[in-house]
Amino acid sequence: MSGQTSLSRLQSLLENCRVLVTGVTQGTGFLVAPGYVVTCAHVAGSAPGTWVPVVWGGAEYTGVVRAASAAARGDGLWPYPDLAIVELADPPAWHPCVWLDTLPIASGTELTAVGFSGVYDRRAAAERMALLTVGGRHSFQGGPMVELTGGEVNHGLSGGPVLNHRSGGVCAVVKATRKKDTDMGGLGTPVTALRLLEPSVYRELMRAHDRFHLADERWAALSDRVAEEAGGAAATQLAPASARALLGVLAELPVRTEAASHMAAYVAASPEGMPPPPGPPLLDHRDVFTDLAALMPPDPGVLPYELAFAADRTREATRDEGPDAGRGKSGADAALMLRDHVFIAAGELRLGKEARRRLDAGPRSYATQASGTGAIGLGAGACDMRDAAPHDTRPSVVGRIRHSMRDRRLYHVMVWRFRSPTDVTAAGPESDALPLADAVALLSERLPEQVKIMGESGETGLIELILPKEALDEGFPQVRMPPPWESWRLGGKQHVVVRPLERHEAPALRGALERRWRQLDDRTVGEALVCVCGRDAQHEAALGASFELDETLAALALAGSPRSGPVGDAYRVAVVSGVPMMMWHRNSAACERGDGTPCGVPGRQSCTGSFYTAARKHLGHAARDELPEQVRRLRLGALLPRQDGGDHIGEDIVLLWDDPRRQIPPVPLAPAEEGRS
Repeated sequence: MSGQTSLSRLQSLLENCRVLVTGVTQGTGFLVAPGYVVTCAHVAGSAPGTWVPVVWGGAEYTGVVRAASAAARGDGLWPYPDLAIVELADPPAWHPCVWLDTLPIASGTELTAVGFSGVYDRRAAAERMALLTVGGRHSFQGGPMVELTGGEVNHGLSGGPVLNHRSGGVCAVVKATRKKDTDMGGLGTPVTALRLLEPSVYRELMRAHDRFHLADERWAALSDRVAEEAGGAAATQLAPASARALLGVLAELPVRTEAASHMAAYVAASPEGMPPPPGPPLLDHRDVFTDLAALMPPDPGVLPYELAFAADRTREATRDEGPDAGRGKSGADAALMLRDHVFIAAGELRLGKEARRRLDAGPRSYATQASGTGAIGLGAGACDMRDAAPHDTRPSVVGRIRHSMRDRRLYHVMVWRFRSPTDVTAAGPESDALPLADAVALLSERLPEQVKIMGESGETGLIELILPKEALDEGFPQVRMPPPWESWRLGGKQHVVVRPLERHEAPALRGALERRWRQLDDRTVGEALVCVCGRDAQHEAALGASFELDETLAALALAGSPRSGPVGDAYRVAVVSGVPMMMWHRNSAACERGDGTPCGVPGRQSCTGSFYTAARKHLGHAARDELPEQVRRLRLGALLPRQDGGDHIGEDIVLLWDDPRRQIPPVPLAPAEEGRS
C-alpha cells in the first residue's frame, strides 16, 4: 500500500516544476506558465535580454531575462523585490507549472521550499527540500517578506518556490538565508511582488499562468485535496476550482493598462468605505480579483467581493463600445464564458439570484438591494424569465414511439395535441406494429400536419418526442414544415425536444424526475451543466452513487450519443435517476480525452470535450425554460455560412427536456376531429 499523501504528491509535483538557473550566480527557479520561469534577480541577473542557461529534467534550455528588479547597490544588497521573469527560447512540451497563491499567509502555516544546494556536496548542485513554517511578518528594504523558520534555507535555494500547505499554492520565492548552514531559516518574497516588475511582462506571465491552469488539472487535482484536508474554504468563499476558472476567463478579456480603471473596479466591488488595497499596484483584472478575495468574507447571502467584480466585468465587457466591447476571442466569447462561470460559482454558493441581480442592475443598485435599503429594478416592463409563470400550459404536439408488447423489435406510433394538462387530444389511433425505420417515417409524416392544426399562423411551438433510446438520434428536426412554410425545417421553426420513453412507462421514476426538475428552478444551464461520458470513474455504479448523493445533478452534456458505447450506459443511469435535461450531438461517438487522463465523476473541471465546452459557451446563460428556444436558434445558426469552416454546435444537436408537469394520458383517447383549432 502506498504511503503517499495528497501533500507528498503535491511536493513531488513541486519538485518537478523546479529548474536550475545559472546567471549572476547559481540558484533555483520554477516553472510558472508554459515557457516561463520565476527566480530571483540576484540569480538570473537584472538586465532584460540577458541570456541564461536553465536546466530542467536533466536537459539544458536557453532562457532570456524578460523583466527583473534592479541590480545590487554598492552595499551588495539586491533591492526589493529581487525577482526576475525568464522566458525559455524553446521550452519543453507539456511541462508542469505551479499555481501561484497570492492570498495572505497566516503565521504558523507549514511550508515546503525546494531548490538546489551544494551544502552537502560542493562539487554539484544537489536537489534539496526544506520543511519550514511561517514565522511572522517581516519587512526588508521597505517591502513585505515571509519569515521562513524551523529549517535550513541554504544558499542554492534562492529563487526557489515556497509551497503553502494550507492552500496548496506557491506563496513565495526564497530570497535569502538567515544564517548559513543553520536551521534558522530565511526570508521569502511574496509572489504578489511580481506586480512590481515590468507591467506588460507581468500581465503576459500571469495571463499565460491562468490560462494554463484552466486547461491543465495536474496541479489543481492535488492542491484542491490539500486545501480541503487543511480545512477548506468558508461557506461564503469561492471554491478553488471556481476561482481558477474565473481567473482563466478573465485572462481572455482585453488588457486594461490604466491603473485608475482597476482601482475603480476594486472600489465598486468592495464594501462601502473600504480603503484602497495596501499591496502592489493593480495591473490587471486578476489583481483586482485576488486582492478582493483577500478581504474578510461578506455576510451570508451576499456575493463574495471577487465574484461581484467578475459580474461587473461581464456586464462591462458586453456593454462597452470601445476596445473592451467584447468582440472576438477576447470579447463577446470571453464575456459569455465569464458570465457562465459567474453563475456556476454563484450557484455553488446558492447565490444564483444575487449574481443575476448584480449582472442586471450594476454595483450601486445591487448594493442597495443587498443592504435592504431599497428595491432593485430591471427597467420598465422588464422581467426575469425564471420568475415568470411556469410553462406547463404551453401548447405542443406530442409524438411517441413505443415498443410492441408482443415483439420489442417492432414499434407503435401515437400523436397527441397538448393544449393544457387537462386538454390532451389524440390525433388518431395508435399505429400497427412497425419496424423502427417505418415507425420513424410515419411519425415524421404526422408531425407537420399536427403543427399546422395547432398553429395556423405558423408561430413557434413545442414538439415533444417521447422515444426509446434507439430512436433518440433520428432526424426529426430536419423534417420539412407543411405548406406554406415548406422552406423551413421543424427544428428551425419549432422547439423540438426529446423525452425518454422509459419514464412514461414506469410511473415510479417520476418522483426523482420532479425533484431534479425543481433543482433547475433558479439555475442557468451554465450553473448546472456537467459532462458525462460513462468511462473510467463514470461507470454505472459510480454514476448511480453520484446521482443518489447529489440531487443538484440535473443537466448533462453527454460526451457522445446515447447510442455509443459507455455513453449509453451513463444515459440509462441518468434516466432512472430522474435527470430532466441532457444534450448531445446526434450520432456522435464517445469522445476521447486528448491528454489521456481519466474522467472524474461527474464534473465541470474534468471534461475538456469540444461539445461540452461549446454548450457552456452558447447556452450557459439560458434558464431552464428558455433552453428550447436557445437550441432552436443554434439550429438556425448552423445553417449560416461560417468563415472558419468549422463545425457549429447547432448541427445535429439533440435536446432532452423532460418537463414532469406535461404528461400524456395513461390510456389512448378516442381520435378527435382533425380541424379543431
